[in-house]
Amino acid sequence: MELQNIPSMTKLLDSSEFSDFDINQEILKKIINNTLDSVRKTVYSDKNNNLTDKDIKSQIVFEIKKIFDQEPKIVINGTGVILHTNIGRAPISKESSEQIQSLLSNYSDLELDIKSKNRKSRISKSDKLLSLIIGSESSAIFNNNAMALVIALASLGKNKEVLVSRSESVEIGGGFRIPEIIKMSGQKLIDIGTTNKTYLSDYEENISEKTVAILKVHKSNYRIEGFTEEVDIKKLSNLATKHNISLIHDLGSGNFMDTTKYGLPFEPSIMDSINDGSHMTLFSGDKLLGGPQCGIIVGNKESIEKINKNPLARAARIDKLNLYILNNSLTSYVSKSKTEKIPSWSLIKLDSEEIKKRANLILEKLPKEFFRLTQCKSTIGGGTFPETYIDSYGIKMTEKSLTKKLESYLLNMKLPILGKIENDNLVIDLRTIFNEYDNYLIESLNNFFNK
Repeated sequence: MELQNIPSMTKLLDSSEFSDFDINQEILKKIINNTLDSVRKTVYSDKNNNLTDKDIKSQIVFEIKKIFDQEPKIVINGTGVILHTNIGRAPISKESSEQIQSLLSNYSDLELDIKSKNRKSRISKSDKLLSLIIGSESSAIFNNNAMALVIALASLGKNKEVLVSRSESVEIGGGFRIPEIIKMSGQKLIDIGTTNKTYLSDYEENISEKTVAILKVHKSNYRIEGFTEEVDIKKLSNLATKHNISLIHDLGSGNFMDTTKYGLPFEPSIMDSINDGSHMTLFSGDKLLGGPQCGIIVGNKESIEKINKNPLARAARIDKLNLYILNNSLTSYVSKSKTEKIPSWSLIKLDSEEIKKRANLILEKLPKEFFRLTQCKSTIGGGTFPETYIDSYGIKMTEKSLTKKLESYLLNMKLPILGKIENDNLVIDLRTIFNEYDNYLIESLNNFFNK
């Protein structure tokens, strides 16, 4: 195609290919214009291009469909990573999602006390639930845990000093690092101790008139082993109280459970942190808690009052959708069958032999020459339990020459199926696939070989 052959805006607007879409004329013009710009660049750069009018119209249709496609979309998780950061971490229960759908299409008592008709705190329910479940005095809830840490530090004044062990001055994901977060809060980081050993004396020797806090960061997604030493929360709490400074404990993962009962290594809980004397404990809502993305701070009333008076508290408060999800997630911890009501914990506690039976039932309906049973190692994910693996089972596609084609086929389906590549084989770990998608998985895999 040459420049003079590129179809005009008027001609394209009259095309029947776009008439089935519920899209207004102004938006359609913008999409056509952007597409034509792209076509002109192609024609300029490649004189031997094979572009046709049909190609241009197909590209416009593709761009229109992208607008109307749901995004984020449902992804079927066959990776075995339970809290997979790239696909939304903790899924919420169907019961919660149904209640939320009803609430979102109506008005609600988000910040209204129905009896008195007075304004109330939007997190009053969350605050009560957290007090019941973990014994916290008070709480503040923000849009994510990194912002919660910024606000907690900023509430302590300006240009003050915060003590952090060198072994805990970490990157928390997405390129964000503890030193940068402390700087953003308006405070100054004071590195103490060494990478492998930090003693109580290291903290005490570095406390000055400018010191406002000790920050203890839980090493949830990495390990330092061997010749090591660190100071526990109880000792740090006593030291902080003695010098009238704050102890902030960033636990990150938000664990409310005794993890050893689920075959996992010990992971300190929020209750442990509170009971050991942390003044402010911070954690995420969408990791081990099993709720939405948010950053929760629990602590003594004096500390939380300072946080809530900070102007940033308003700017970064939790929105109503995530608040509804959080309240439903926290309510699950009040019930007798809490692990059944929290999907991520239901997946963690699944018995591997039951997964094996399910895998064999699926394999009976797939071509035997291409698929077989395979043992898997599931992981928790979400920056928790490094080097911890859970026995699981899945299905393996044995024809390595078809691995990339099958992977691409599954990822481009209406409901994408995400697996993992092991030794050039596509493996689908069934621990993280909800039973309701088994028939869809069977149909999708069979269609690949029948197309």
